[in-house]
Amino acid sequence: MVHDDSGSRSYRGSNGSDSGWPETPDQLVYQLDVVLEVYEKVRQGESVDLLEELLASADWREMFGSEGSGFLQPDQIGQIVRYYREKFSVLEPFYLAEQLSTELMTALMVSGDIRMSEELQRLGRDNPVLWQEIRTFFSRKELATALLLHANRSDRGTGS
Repeated sequence: MVHDDSGSRSYRGSNGSDSGWPETPDQLVYQLDVVLEVYEKVRQGESVDLLEELLASADWREMFGSEGSGFLQPDQIGQIVRYYREKFSVLEPFYLAEQLSTELMTALMVSGDIRMSEELQRLGRDNPVLWQEIRTFFSRKELATALLLHANRSDRGTGS
């Protein structure tokens, strides 16, 4: 558990938890440049620990420190990371990968590498049930693609 007497906990989530702290990875704030670096490592063939990369990508200072409440010291960030490492250690790698890939897409949209049409954005705002159905479909397709690629015994087309 993180013990913090400095008043540095500025996070005010709307997740309904007693602590007011983020309860799931989707409630964290991420450093999009760090998420892009993680993706680049993976693209280059490097193996990564998804939980550690997710934790390293989170913007702890943005979530928990401010001028009004005090800036976090390195040891306080370490305590927060240890707390979330333990909390999120029970999560499946797929869930962590899904969160990082969602943040990657956000980073690519912010950078202008990927653009969504106004019509697609409107669909997400105006019909969230349909949006979730589409998202679920493509998430399952992506998972199937990843599993099939990972199970491939041939080195054709893998760059190896």
